[in-house]
Amino acid sequence: MESLIRQINEVVNTTEDRIFIAISGHGASGKTSFARRLCDSLDADYNFLNTDTYIIEGHHLGNTYAEYTVDGVLSNFKITACMPIRHELNSLTRDIKVLRNGGRIMTIDKPWDAEKVLDGSRKVTIIEGMTTAFLENFDFDLSVYLYTDSKTELERRKKRDVEERGRNLESLIKVQKHRRNQYDLFMHPLREKFDVIIDYSNNKFKIIKSNL
Repeated sequence: MESLIRQINEVVNTTEDRIFIAISGHGASGKTSFARRLCDSLDADYNFLNTDTYIIEGHHLGNTYAEYTVDGVLSNFKITACMPIRHELNSLTRDIKVLRNGGRIMTIDKPWDAEKVLDGSRKVTIIEGMTTAFLENFDFDLSVYLYTDSKTELERRKKRDVEERGRNLESLIKVQKHRRNQYDLFMHPLREKFDVIIDYSNNKFKIIKSNL
């Protein structure tokens, strides 16, 4: 991880231009930890935008289900954040455009992410979260995609979602298979548009692709 962070810093430090960096991947892939580590390493002034605030909350969808085929078998399950329909893509596209043009935005206030002002004149803007992967106008100067295997994801979710956030373990396990199916179908194929692809399974940071 540290080697990649040093490479990104070299890119940032050798240009006078403003740089927009996308960091994405499925839930519990390690993207937020990587993004925070990158932020801590930067000498330049930066914006940090967590795109979880652009995910449509589950209670707004009610009993909305999606149908898709997995290994030739029709599946029907609630829409998870691994599908683009759960994301406010137009809103994120608008806000990125404002920052690209040097303007300011106010982020959405959430209990886990207090509102703040982001200023497009800052040298670096890091946009982190699942939503970035689904953007059709993928206009970033540098992009990083992280993923893990299903077992690693579930173990991380048990620690984060159950121990730290109080979610029900049985419900978490029940949803995991369907979440991974939706991820494999709708999100994972989008990794190829990223400059860097990282397999972070078993807590081993393995670079699969790098165009830096």
